[in-house]
Amino acid sequence: MNKIKILLTLSLLFGLSSPAAFADTLVSNKDLIGSWFLEYTKKSPEDTEKKPMGMTWVIDNSQLTQKDIPQVRGNPYDAPAVDYVIEGGVLKVSILGRAGKFDLYSLVEKTDTTMVLKDNKYGSYMYFIKK
Repeated sequence: MNKIKILLTLSLLFGLSSPAAFADTLVSNKDLIGSWFLEYTKKSPEDTEKKPMGMTWVIDNSQLTQKDIPQVRGNPYDAPAVDYVIEGGVLKVSILGRAGKFDLYSLVEKTDTTMVLKDNKYGSYMYFIKK
């Protein structure tokens, strides 16, 4: 009986910490097409400290372009467009100049005007509003 309780507890624990706990999943490019303003990032959804970002992700034709990337000194700049794909509900964005390397993002929440992505490499949460 105790083994059953332990197994049940472990399965619940691992089930809640899995990526399947996210509310939404990406299905197709249609879910992302458009201009998205990256307003701020946070280390976790509960964190009160927000890091302002102020750049725009333009997503169209299986390419992502980051625009108005702020710099500490000088004017903002635009990055070259990179390819992206959606595989298994995860956004895979090519890393410029690194063939076969990707940044991975999981969808946490999306409405018609807002989107929250989790950066799978650093674990930060990215808060977007639609332009």
